[in-house]
Amino acid sequence: MQNISRENADIIGEVANICIGNAATTLSMILQKPTNITTPIVEVLKKEDALDHDDRILIKVPYTKGLDGTNLLIIKLNDALVIANLMMGGNGSNVSDMTLDEITLSAISEAMNQMCGTIATSMSSLLNEPTDIGFPLINSSYQKTFDIPDELCNGTDIVKVTFRLTVGDLIDSDLLQLYPISIVVAKYNELKLNNIYIQNKVCQYS
Repeated sequence: MQNISRENADIIGEVANICIGNAATTLSMILQKPTNITTPIVEVLKKEDALDHDDRILIKVPYTKGLDGTNLLIIKLNDALVIANLMMGGNGSNVSDMTLDEITLSAISEAMNQMCGTIATSMSSLLNEPTDIGFPLINSSYQKTFDIPDELCNGTDIVKVTFRLTVGDLIDSDLLQLYPISIVVAKYNELKLNNIYIQNKVCQYS
């Protein structure tokens, strides 16, 4: 298993904390519920361990500008249904009868699109270069809309960033981000070379 340095892990955690923290603010606004995401935990996992989540949905977020490759967001199915229910005007408290039909998937996709748009904006500021994403795609045990990106299937180890996610009293769970370690090390080595710049940016967002 390939390792990352403690310094790289700290930078990854700081950047992820800023980006996802801003995304939580966006999610709170669109759901009209207090939303909080805690400081992340950064780990390196084998591919087969990182992608083994039958009770969750996978959200593919392709970068189209500024970053190369793709990252995956992973969220528990029930949490995604709560978010969809709130997006569609419900109270989020009774989702046991909901299914991942076209309307529900559309609601989840729109919530993730707005969150990921905020992440891209935050990354653009941190990297000091334009960063953009494509529209998120969703995979679940019920429906497959994309293949796992090649960079997550070629035997490489994967960086997993885990956040605790709370939405009012409806969700108290975790949100995962997955990146291929090759992309992470390449990009965050650039950030490490300009560590003072990153630390200054982190202070601005604190």
